[in-house]
Amino acid sequence: DPVFTASHQGKEALRAHLQQNDDTLPRQSRIVLDQVVIDRRGQGTIATEWHLKVGGVQIPNLRGCAMYTVDRPTGLLQTGYDVAEAPVK
Repeated sequence: DPVFTASHQGKEALRAHLQQNDDTLPRQSRIVLDQVVIDRRGQGTIATEWHLKVGGVQIPNLRGCAMYTVDRPTGLLQTGYDVAEAPVK
């Protein structure tokens, strides 16, 4: 992701990053999940495909995919990787 180049370790760092994003986007913004895939073998992997809408309108070049690993006993996220569409093609 060319916008967010740093990794975030821990709950508070992730919370601060997400809050910064929320403060930056218009109130009418929504991240829409187009697909969610859950590993049926039970490895705790989840993948998503997403896009951003503002006021109900899909914003060009703001789509991406994300992959997460989940700690099975607790159900908490362990890792997350987000890849946004390149703004320039």
